[in-house]
Amino acid sequence: MGRLARFDVRSTPMSGVSHRPLHGREAELGRLSESVMAAAAGQGGAVIVDGTAGLGKSRLVLEAATQARRLGVAVAPGVADELRRASPLAPLLEAMRGSSPPIIGQAKFDPAEVLEYGPHWLIDQLESALRGAAVRHPVLIALDDLQWSDSLTVVALRALAERLATSPILWLLSRRPWPSMPALDSLVSDMVATGAVQLQLAPLPPAAVAGVAGDLLGAAPDTTLLELLDKCAGNPSMVVDLLSTLAEDDELIIDAAFARLLPSREQRLREWLTPVGPLTQQLLSVASIFGRTFDVPPVALVLRRTVAELLPSIHEALGVGLLVEEGAQLSFQHALVREAAYGALPPDARKSLHREAADAVLATGGSISEAAAHAITGAERGDAHFVALLIRASDEVAADAPGTAGDLRLRAVDLMPTVDADRPQRVMEATRLLLRAGRSAEAQTLVEDALRADLPVGVEASLRCQLADSLGIAGYSASALHHATTALGLQGVDDSTRALLFAAASNAHLVAGDAAAALRAGEQAITVGRTPVRAGRALLTMGAAERVRGRLTRSLELVDRAVQLLAADPAEAQRPEASWTRGRTLMALDRFEEAQAAFDAGSRWVGEPGTAYLDVAGYTCRAMLHLHRGRLDEAVAEGNEGLIRAEELGLSTQVPELCAVLAEAHAYRGEFGPGRRRLHHGVSMVSEPRSVGAQRLAWATAVLDEAAGADPSRVLADLAPACDQLPNGWQGLAFDPMAGPFLVGLAMRADDAEWAGTAAEATESLGRINREVISFGAAAMQAGGLLGDDVDRLVAAAAAFEASPRPLARARAAEDAARGLLQRGRRTQAVEEFESALAEYDGAGAVVLAQRVRERLADVPNPGTGRPAFGWASMTAAELRVARLAATGLTNRAIADELGLSPYTVESHLRHSFRKLDVRSRVELTRIVLAADA
Repeated sequence: MGRLARFDVRSTPMSGVSHRPLHGREAELGRLSESVMAAAAGQGGAVIVDGTAGLGKSRLVLEAATQARRLGVAVAPGVADELRRASPLAPLLEAMRGSSPPIIGQAKFDPAEVLEYGPHWLIDQLESALRGAAVRHPVLIALDDLQWSDSLTVVALRALAERLATSPILWLLSRRPWPSMPALDSLVSDMVATGAVQLQLAPLPPAAVAGVAGDLLGAAPDTTLLELLDKCAGNPSMVVDLLSTLAEDDELIIDAAFARLLPSREQRLREWLTPVGPLTQQLLSVASIFGRTFDVPPVALVLRRTVAELLPSIHEALGVGLLVEEGAQLSFQHALVREAAYGALPPDARKSLHREAADAVLATGGSISEAAAHAITGAERGDAHFVALLIRASDEVAADAPGTAGDLRLRAVDLMPTVDADRPQRVMEATRLLLRAGRSAEAQTLVEDALRADLPVGVEASLRCQLADSLGIAGYSASALHHATTALGLQGVDDSTRALLFAAASNAHLVAGDAAAALRAGEQAITVGRTPVRAGRALLTMGAAERVRGRLTRSLELVDRAVQLLAADPAEAQRPEASWTRGRTLMALDRFEEAQAAFDAGSRWVGEPGTAYLDVAGYTCRAMLHLHRGRLDEAVAEGNEGLIRAEELGLSTQVPELCAVLAEAHAYRGEFGPGRRRLHHGVSMVSEPRSVGAQRLAWATAVLDEAAGADPSRVLADLAPACDQLPNGWQGLAFDPMAGPFLVGLAMRADDAEWAGTAAEATESLGRINREVISFGAAAMQAGGLLGDDVDRLVAAAAAFEASPRPLARARAAEDAARGLLQRGRRTQAVEEFESALAEYDGAGAVVLAQRVRERLADVPNPGTGRPAFGWASMTAAELRVARLAATGLTNRAIADELGLSPYTVESHLRHSFRKLDVRSRVELTRIVLAADA
C-alpha cells in the first residue's frame, strides 16, 4: 500500500532549497551565471529579475549569491519588506551591513534617523564605502523584492549604479510587477537601456512542476496529484506550499513509484476550518479581511465583541496552529489558510466586511491610509462617507506622494454619481495629482470621460480651464492649448474664467517655445481679467516669455509688476513660482546676488501643505545659478539633490532642465559617461520638442560633444533643429551669454559661414537689446570678433567680460582672444590670455577645458619675455597692482574703486595671483608681497 506521508517539512529536501535543482529556469540561471563570472573577472554590470510572486526570483538571487561566494565575490544581500517601506534605505543598508566583511559598520546610519544626514551626503558616503570595497574585491549587491522598497532606496540605486559604473560591482535586483512603483520602473528602464540584463520569469511548464514535486516528495506525483498541482498555474511557490500543507495534514501516500492523494483529501481540504468552534471560525473569516497579519482590536470591533470575549477563540486558533503570534499582532500560520478563509466569504459579505473594517481601523487608532485601502475594496457607488474618507487619505499623502494621492482621488470619483455637483471638482483634483505624478494619459482620459456628460457651460469651462492650467504646468502644451481654446469658444463663459483660460494658453505657448504667442495670450488675459490675481498670473508668464525672447529689462518690469499684484492676495503671495521666475530673470541680467535672494525667498514657502512638488523647481534654479557662477561641484550636488527629490515625488516636469544642467557641468569636468546618462534620462522626460527643457538639453548635448572632441560639423548638425528660430528667436541664446559665441565658433570650425553669420547676428542683436547687461554686450563683441576674425575685437570682448560674474564665459572669451593673438604672432599677449582662461577654468573645476588650454600653452613658442609660468616673476603688471593693494588689507570692492575696475576683475586677478604664487589665503599673499617689495 505504501506509506502515509507525515513528515516535518523542515526535514525534507525542502530544507536544502539551495541544493534542489531549479526546474524550468535553466536559461535564466545560465545568463545570471555569466554575469556573476564577469563580475568575478572585474567587470561591473546589472541584472534585473522580474516576475510575479512565487515564480522563483528569490531562489535565483540565492543561486547567484552562492556562485559569487565560490568565485571570491563579496555578497551583500538585502530584502525590501512591505512593513519597512517607511524606513529609508533599509534594504540597501541591510545589504551593505550584511556582506562579509561588512561594507559599512552596524552602527552607521541608523535607519530611524537616516534622513537627518541629508540624502545627497548619505549617498556620497555609501558610494565611498562601496568604491573602497570594490577596490579590494568584486562585489555583488543582491536586493530582493524591490517592489516594497522606499523611494530613497531607488534614488540611491540610480545614483550609485551610475557613479560606480566602471567598478567591479554587479547589481542584482529582483521585483514583482505589482505593486507598480513608477520611480523603480523608470530606473529599470534606464538600466536596461544602458546594458543591464533583464530576466522575465514566466510560469513553469507542467514538466517542471512535476520535477519540483518529485524533488520535494521523493517520488513522482501521479496523474490526480498533477491535476491538482496544475491549479497552481506554474507557480513553484504555490506548488511547494500546497504539497507542504497536504503532507502536514496526512493527505498524501508515497510509495516507491508514485506520490498520490488520499481518497478523502478533497473533503479534508473543505474541512480545514471545521475543527474549531463557530466563534473562532468567525474570528478567522473577519481577520482574513485585514490581511495575513492583523491587529485584534479592529477585528473585535467588526465582530461587535470585546477583545476579552475573543480570547478563548484566539487561544483555540493558536492551539491548532491556524494562527501564530507576531509580536503584538497575530498572523495566519500559512497563506493558504488565510486565502481559504477569505475565499470562502461570499463577494457581497466580503465587500461589506471591508467597509466595516475601514471604520474599525479608524475607530481603533489605525492610519487613514489603511482605512482607505479597505474603502477602495468595499465602498459602493454613491457612498458619500467613503468618498470623504478617500479624499482625506488623498490629502494626507498628496504633498509627498502625488501618484498615490491621485489613485485615492480616482477611486473617490468612481464612487460619486455622475450627477453629483462636486464630481467635476474632484475630477480636477485627481487630474492635478496624476499630472504631478507624470501620469498624463490617465489624467486626460479622466477629464475626457467627465466631459462626455452634459455639463453646464460654466462647469465645462472651469473643468477645461483647470486641465489646461495643469497640463501646461506639467509641460503638455498641445493638450493644454486644445482645452483652453475649446473653452474660450463656449458661449456664456464669464470674464473671470476667460482671463484664466487666456493665462493658461499663454503658459502653454511658452512651454511650446512660442514666446510671441505667449505674450499675445497674456495681454488678452489682462484685458479680460478684472482682479489683481488674474493680471498678476498673466504678467508673470509674460515676463518669462520676454526673458525667453531676450528682452531682459522688459522681463523684469513685467515680473515685478506681477509680484506686486500677487502680493495683494495672501495665498498667491506665498506661492514660490513668482520668486523662481524673478530669480531667473535676475540671473540672466548678471545680478547673481539678487537672483540668489529671490531663490531663497521662494524656498521659504516650499514645505507648506501642497507645495512639496515645487521644491524641485528650486533645486533647478539653484543648480543653474551655481553653473553660471562657475561652481561646478555645487551645481552637480544641487542638481543631484533635485533629481532625488523629483524621483521621491514622482515628478518629471523639471527633470529635463535639471539633467541639462548636470550634463553641462559633467562635460566641463570631463565626466562624459555620467553626462551622457543624464542627457539620456532628460530626453526620456521631454514632453514638448520645442520646450525650454528640450532647448537646454540640446545645448548641453552640444557642450558635451564639443568638450569630448566631436567633429564640429556633426555637433552643429545635431544642434541645428533646436535653434531654427534664429536670428529672431532667443530660445537657444538668452539663457546663457556663452551660447552665441559658442555657436559662431562652432560654425566657423565647421566651415559653415551661413550658420556663423546667423548666430553672430542673433548674438549682436541680443547685445543691443540688453546694452546694460555686461555679459551680453561682451558676448556680442566676441561673436562679431569670431565672425570677422577681428583679434582686437576679441581682446576687447575678453576685457569686457572681466566685469562679468560668469567665470566660464570669461574664460572662453580669453581663450578665443588668445587663439586670435597667437595666429598673428602676438605671443606675449596670447600667453597672458591663455593664462587668464586657465585660471578661470581651474577655479571652476572645468578640468577638460583647463587641459585644452594647457595643451595650447605647451605648444606656444617661447614669446621671449622671459616670464616664467609661476612665482613672483610670472605676475603681470595688473596682477601686481591688485596684489599690493590686497596686501594693505583693502577689500575687493575697495580695490576695484581704487583702480577703476569691477569687483569681478579684481577677483579674477587675485585668483591668478594665488595660483601663480601657490598660496591659499590673503595672509600668505601679504607675506610674499611684503618680502618681494622689501
